[in-house]
Parts: sequence; structure tokens; C-alpha cells
Amino acid sequence: MAFEDALQEATAFLQKTNVDGESVYEQLAKVVGKILDEKPEDAVDLLETSLLVKKTQYAPPDPMYATVRSKNAAAAVMFKELYKTPSPLIDPETGEPMEATPPNDFETENVVADAAMYDALGLGLSRGEMYGVMLAMKRLGEDPEKKLATVRFFGKMLGTTADYYVFESTLKEPAPAPEGETAEGEVPPEASGQGANTYTYFVCQTLGGPFTKLPDVTPATIRCARLIKRYLTGDLAADVSAYPAFPGLEADYLRAMIGRIASATVVCPAGMFTLDEETGAVNKVEEYAPGAAEDMVELDRWAHRYPHVKPQGRCEFYAAPIPEPEEGEEPAEEVEPETSPALLSTLDADAESDAIDWGAAVTAKNEEGEEVQEGRPAWASCTSSTVPGVKFPVIGIKSLVWPGAFVAYDASTGAFSNCYVGYGFKNAPFVPAPPPEIQNEFGFTPEPEPVEEGEEAPEPAEGEEVPEIPKESSELPPLPEPEPEPEEGEGEEGAEGEEPAE
Repeated sequence: MAFEDALQEATAFLQKTNVDGESVYEQLAKVVGKILDEKPEDAVDLLETSLLVKKTQYAPPDPMYATVRSKNAAAAVMFKELYKTPSPLIDPETGEPMEATPPNDFETENVVADAAMYDALGLGLSRGEMYGVMLAMKRLGEDPEKKLATVRFFGKMLGTTADYYVFESTLKEPAPAPEGETAEGEVPPEASGQGANTYTYFVCQTLGGPFTKLPDVTPATIRCARLIKRYLTGDLAADVSAYPAFPGLEADYLRAMIGRIASATVVCPAGMFTLDEETGAVNKVEEYAPGAAEDMVELDRWAHRYPHVKPQGRCEFYAAPIPEPEEGEEPAEEVEPETSPALLSTLDADAESDAIDWGAAVTAKNEEGEEVQEGRPAWASCTSSTVPGVKFPVIGIKSLVWPGAFVAYDASTGAFSNCYVGYGFKNAPFVPAPPPEIQNEFGFTPEPEPVEEGEEAPEPAEGEEVPEIPKESSELPPLPEPEPEPEEGEGEEGAEGEEPAE
């Protein structure tokens, strides 16, 4: 009896189940059954057999597959096409390949070398993504229909649902002037190829996808973009819902953001370019010698390459024509032109420039311990290595006004590259625009009494004055004058020496 009791206790112990409903008894029974069915020669290796039984016992009823979105699949196909040789066009009549149109000849920067500088500084995009940028730039520049003279990768504008890869270019032939006239009282935009519209910008949402040309920027969109802060959605045809109302779509808003960022952050080594006083063109100095790495860390060794956009919304101030005064009138005063930092001015003057809106000043103490107001720095420098004695490091100058904008400089070759990666927001607190001024109230005019047909309007009685009410007036009517109080002893309200009853 003792043996049977021990056997029952052992069997009960082996039949205990875990949270998944498994037991050692069932597992051993399956292993023994598998061995008897297959009768392997190495049946003593029960551990591997047990593991095999356990692995093959559980199989999901429905296999799980990773779902692929159609949008991501299309982007992957377009990106893959960048690495392929374009197939020739087929003549529909003969079925033979047609002669390919010769590609357009254009100038550009060494994007692969720029990617190495970005990678050394830890800024910008990765090397793999920059290689795709190089292939996309090649496709854009070689397009014979666009006829581009130069192409430069401006940067990547981040959005909520999609991003924009921005390419800056110049045209071989000037673009036609836009149709339509500027409304009266509005500041006209600068012509294509001049001022804020010197460069033409193309964007694509996926490397390998179609390019879209952005419209020229206008002073109205520049001024309104300074008053709002709104994330990009990734849809160029989307409305810009903000206050004050933006005069355009997201394509115009994106172009205004690019114009503001480019005018303030595209820089070059000081002394590399000179300004022609007659034509105003920026020419490269052929005898320029690259600066040493320890010198290029200083802000006075860098200068602004693009003209600054004035508060009016143009690079060149527009003075509206003054109308001739009529007889007896004084002539109108001329509007003073707006000032801005000069072209090719060094970066060390940005913090002290009144034309750059950089928020509140910083409180610091001088040598005597007195608190003084100092301008915030607009730029900061960095290097690829902080180890002393490293030869030919990569120098980086980062903008603190526009986070995400930077320039990389290779001390070994003297090459430099500007780039921007960000949401397009300025590093300044958002101050909502105040509501417009309160307009004058509509002048109240009493409506005349209705008169039936055949009757004449009643005329005022003799001696009755008709008050003249202006048609448009925002002033209230005057208060009526108080009647004079009766003297003592006069009137019917009380006898002499008595006060009138209340």
C-alpha cells in the first residue's frame, strides 16, 4: 500500500499544471509517444526531443505579417529608382529606343564631401540620406526642361505629416514676370532674379519623387510670416489657418520661411567674396587663402553672403511715389528708408545690430560689478574634436537665432557648406498679434415715420427747431442743460419760508 500511495502522490505532482495549462506528465507522455512512433537510434537524447516537442506544440493560429503602407511602399520604389540608370524612351510607332535628350549642364557643390563634414560635426543629415540628396540633385539639375544654372541643397524643412527637401537654384534664362498688378497701397514684390527672389526653390517630399517649384515671395507673405508660428503639414495646397490671415497657401508660407532663413543664415568666410559697388554683385576672390582652423572659430572671420530682408519685406527698400499736393496743401513728407545689416558684414556685429530682432537683452556684470544690458549672441562655434593638437579639424558655426542653421568648414581644403534642418521657427517667444483698432461706431440716424400714399410728410410747427443729426458720427449727443431752480417765495410748491414737499 505504501508503494501505491507513493505512486499516486508522484503522479499527482507530475500532473500539476502551470498558468498555461501545461504539466510535466503530459510533456513526458508526448516525448515517450514521439520516441515510440519514430523509434530513433539516439533515443537516449531525451532533452533535445523534449525541446523539439515543446517548440512544435505551440503555433499561432494566424501568422502575423508586418503591414506595409502604400505610401511608404511608393516612397521606397521612387528612392530605388534613383540608383538605376533611366531607361530610354520607346518610339510608339517603330518600337525602337529614341535618342535621349542631352542632359542640362549645371554647377553644384560636392554633396558627398559636405556629408562628411556634417557627420564629423554631428549636424545635418546622415551620410546615407545625403547620398540620396546628391542623386536627387543630379536628376533636378540635368532636367533639360528646367534649364538650371546652379543647384544647391538648402536643407530639410520638417512637417507634421511629411517633410520637404529644399533645393536652391538659379535659372539660365530669366523667368517671365508674374501676371497681374499690385493692389493700390501694397508694396510690390521684387522681380525674379533680384533681391529676395534671386534664387528659385524646388521641393520634394521624397528623394526620388517629383519636384515642385515654389512661387516667388512677396512682401505681404514675409510680413505675415513674421507674426505667426505654425507647423508645416506637408501639403503645399493646404490653407494656413492662423491670425492674422495669411495671404496664400502653405507653398507661399514655406517660401516665406525659406527667404527669412536664407537671408539671415547663409554665410561665407570673410574675404572670400567682394561686393561690386556699381552693379551690387558678389564676386569671388580668386586669390583667397583659406584660414587656419584656430582662426575660423572666431565670428569676425565669417560674413553674410545674402542680403538682409528689411521689415518692409524686400531687400531693396521701396519708396511709394508721393502724390503732388493740391493748391493750399503742404507736400507730404518723404518716408525714411529702412536700414539693415550691410552685405558681407561680419557675424560678430549681429548681436548689436538693431535690424535683427533677437528678443530681450542679457543682463551681465562689468569689471566694476555693475549690471549692464548686453545683446544676446547670435552665433556659436564648435569643432569636430576638442582634443588639442588635432590637425585639420572641421569647424562649425551654428545660428542661435534660427536653430538648425549652420555652416561647416574644412580647414584642410577651405571648403564650406551651409545647411538648415528644422521646423522653420525662430528662437524667440511667440507674441500673438494684437487685434485691429476699434472702428468708429455707425452713425445713428432716426428713421422717418411711415407715410401712406397720397399723404404728405408733416411739417414742423412754427418756432420748432429740427436738430441736425450727422450721418456718420461716433460722438454721443450733448447732455441737456439742467433747468434753473425756482427762487424762495416763488412757485406753487410751498409758501414763503417753507421748503417744497418732496
